[in-house]
Amino acid sequence: MPYRTCAIVNPNAGGGRLRRQWPRLLRRLVALTDGLSVQWTTAPRSATVQTRAALRNGFDRILAIGGDGTLHEVVNGFFEERTAIAPEGTLVHLPFGTGVDFRRSLGIPTGLSSVDQLTSPKVRRIDLIRTLVTTDTGPQTRYVANIASFGLGGLVVQSMQHLRGSALVGGRLSYLGAILRGLATHVPPLVDLAVDDAQIGRVRIHNVAVANGHTFGGGLPIAPRARIDDGRLDVVVLRDLPIRTLLRHAHRFYRGTHPGLDGVEIASGRRVVALPVDAPSVPMDLDGEPFGRLPAVFELVPDALRVQG
Repeated sequence: MPYRTCAIVNPNAGGGRLRRQWPRLLRRLVALTDGLSVQWTTAPRSATVQTRAALRNGFDRILAIGGDGTLHEVVNGFFEERTAIAPEGTLVHLPFGTGVDFRRSLGIPTGLSSVDQLTSPKVRRIDLIRTLVTTDTGPQTRYVANIASFGLGGLVVQSMQHLRGSALVGGRLSYLGAILRGLATHVPPLVDLAVDDAQIGRVRIHNVAVANGHTFGGGLPIAPRARIDDGRLDVVVLRDLPIRTLLRHAHRFYRGTHPGLDGVEIASGRRVVALPVDAPSVPMDLDGEPFGRLPAVFELVPDALRVQG
């Protein structure tokens, strides 16, 4: 039985690259789908609203066409608070952004080559992270496909917002530049951290990554052992190390060989609780998007979403 397919498209993805390639992409999509509907995103969070509407109107396959931010919004459209809108609905990610970190965990190519997923018989379920995060309007629930982080990671994605829509944003060099700028001004906060029933304790941190996927920041494998279907979260704690130490070992972070370094701790579990102690605001990054601050709770939702490809 063929899918009813709705494509949620961010026309500004990849600094405009997607818009330029759209005629070729559309021809391939039409050739590989029956009854394709196309929805263009128009504002922040519009992809979430469009995805919910499509699922409620009987579409059973959603294409998230854009970067990790578009994917994040589409994934959240599969849920209303703690309830799946269409439990058998299927997601296909066609990565056309610049950072596109989650596609590394999915093992898929970027750009036009990713359309071949539409012919794949492979459909699997992946885990998600359900995050209860503090915002100016109160606690909000967000679903995270890849990585949620707080501390320096939150500052980095905030600093890159002014480049959104530019071909300059994304990729290793621009993220590395943002990390170096963040380190120059970042004051490591003290946080209380618990993973499942194990109290890690009161820790002064540069950053904590709660990982479902393994890569963030334009290709940095912060959680090299994380898998999106293994039923656990990897929690990577980067303590308050001297900047010169971080710079000396920067190559190890990009090679994924940083586990075992002094000041780097990795735990695993299904529920993480993080509370601020001495900082008025510890910013958060959800799938590469700035969103909210501590305190926060992160819970694994196993087998939460069907993915084709």
